[in-house]
Amino acid sequence: MSSILTNAGAASALQMLRSLDSRMSGVERQVATGLRIEHASDNAAYWSIATTMRSDNGALSAVQDALGLGAAKVETAYEGIAATTDILTAFMAKVVSAQQDGIDKNKIQEELEQLKQQIVSISNSASFAGQNWLRSDMQGREAGAKTSVVSPFNRSEDGTVSVGSIDVDLSKLVLFKNGGGGILQKEPDPDLGYGLGTIGGLMGFSTSGYGDVPGPVFDQPFTITKFDVVTVAFSVGTSNDTFVITKNVVDQALGGQIGYGFDGDIESTADWAKVLLQATFLNKAPPDILFAAQGGSPNIYFRAIIPLAAELITVQQPVHTRTLPPEGIDLLDIDVTDPDIDFPTITLVLDEMHQKVISAGAYLGSLKSRIAMQEAFGNRLTDSLDKGIGRLVDANMSEASSKLKALQVQQQLATQSLSIANSDAQNILSLFR
Repeated sequence: MSSILTNAGAASALQMLRSLDSRMSGVERQVATGLRIEHASDNAAYWSIATTMRSDNGALSAVQDALGLGAAKVETAYEGIAATTDILTAFMAKVVSAQQDGIDKNKIQEELEQLKQQIVSISNSASFAGQNWLRSDMQGREAGAKTSVVSPFNRSEDGTVSVGSIDVDLSKLVLFKNGGGGILQKEPDPDLGYGLGTIGGLMGFSTSGYGDVPGPVFDQPFTITKFDVVTVAFSVGTSNDTFVITKNVVDQALGGQIGYGFDGDIESTADWAKVLLQATFLNKAPPDILFAAQGGSPNIYFRAIIPLAAELITVQQPVHTRTLPPEGIDLLDIDVTDPDIDFPTITLVLDEMHQKVISAGAYLGSLKSRIAMQEAFGNRLTDSLDKGIGRLVDANMSEASSKLKALQVQQQLATQSLSIANSDAQNILSLFR
């Protein structure tokens, strides 16, 4: 039926044309933006995941920048340590040559002063972004003095996020500290570790008796350094002997304990008993063993071996010697023109400093390697996230192009259909002519 009031064909053609225009607009938007899912209305679940992943990718990018900054700090400190190592090698050679007879020590000291100033200059200038890891305001030997480099960005399964870090122990790196205690300085405190004190009660102690003879009362923790030698003379009956306590003895006695750091620290009665047992019994060949130290309740006692059980035990006062002054030696104070200089001790100290600087270089090298691995992993992770986001929301441009071509043809046909439908009214008018 034909009608001049309602053109059903035109309405149908117009509806089809609107539908095609909407679909074509969506495809054109995909072609223009390259995104299949641009808004939450396109696909709420995928849009939410992609938006979160983009946020994580931004955080990862910031972490990568921070890692680059950390790597630069490590590299700067490493170059300073490497240069210091070379200078210390030259410094040691000069000190060794100063020990020759007839050499002009004043000239050598002038060279040493220049080397000292160069080390100070290196430690002052090894700074990046306002941080200098070779100089510090730390006082003494705080092992816990740390800084950190931002490392991984983490998102847990429950959605919480966190930023990790790589800790840097500055006590292993600092050449100079305010107040002393750096790698190239003497200690600000005359006592190393816990200090010797009364050597756990042994200093000034002497005793004699039969059977279980009470030993020294352990009164406080103390530290035996590598420079300390404590020698104690004793006798059982007519047999005389000595035992010696050094850091090596302490390490032998306590090195297997959980948490013991080979630092010479003796912290309890039980530790002290183990050290005395090591010195009096375990470190001696069987023919030389006269007695062993035993853990008492709560202190120490000496017991003769069974063949000598009835003999008198006598323990003399200990003799303590130290190869270094308690505070150590400062590199900047070394003067080969000093008539009282102890060259063997100075050489020993320089070697210790050199080894510590080498260890600092190795530590920084391991940090460089770890940061490089984290940077490489971060780059791979960023690429992976980009690919994952693309799989979720990117448009297939080949498919979009084909759809756009097809929709353009359909749009043209729909336009023709609408034109034909609109001509029906003209056909009705022709009936009345």
